[in-house]
Amino acid sequence: ASLLASIANAEWNYGIGSGIGASSYDGDLKISGLGTLDVEYDQDDFESGIGAAGFATDGTWVFNLSGSSVEYESKDSISGQASTKNTFERTFAEFTVGYVAYQKDAITLTPYLGINYTNHDWEFKSSTDKADLEDSWIDAVFGLKFAYKINDEWTWNNSANYSAGDSEGCFGVKTGVSWEFAEHWVAGANVGYESEELEGTDGGQDFDYDTDVTTFGLTIAYT
Repeated sequence: ASLLASIANAEWNYGIGSGIGASSYDGDLKISGLGTLDVEYDQDDFESGIGAAGFATDGTWVFNLSGSSVEYESKDSISGQASTKNTFERTFAEFTVGYVAYQKDAITLTPYLGINYTNHDWEFKSSTDKADLEDSWIDAVFGLKFAYKINDEWTWNNSANYSAGDSEGCFGVKTGVSWEFAEHWVAGANVGYESEELEGTDGGQDFDYDTDVTTFGLTIAYT
């Protein structure tokens, strides 16, 4: 209701976009009673994925909504056992509200807060064991965006965030450039890093997931 009331009294701008990306996962998954699974996924293990993001802003308030789902399949190793075949699915959604706290010349600073949802599902088996683990986490997220307008068409974008709640704490940074190549159309390129520490339980089996994710992306949006 607040958003609709604000729209009625302000000039709002909107956008929606998607893109392509390449991610690299490096970490481990410790499973009680089984051992430690090396988490190593890259584009060679990629099976499928889908994602999109949208925003609404009046120049002061910025609302963002994004979501994605990816699936990887790989042959990795568990300590003390033969190699395993495993499937990893990750679903993620996030909603944030930002406030343009500083805007002068070419610089814009926007702190934001919100909530995100993460769901992980692993299925793997070896010659001696098999497991199917699934859990989800809801975190509060706090972040800061820094934008530097190079000229009328190009902008340098940076962001950092920290989220915690159900998780043990997740941290992420991203930098990239965006190019307004035509009226209402913006393309971008970015590189990001995320560190995730998650603890979960499924069917009485405890597990710890600790990994680093590096991502390179190309995006396009209609605004």
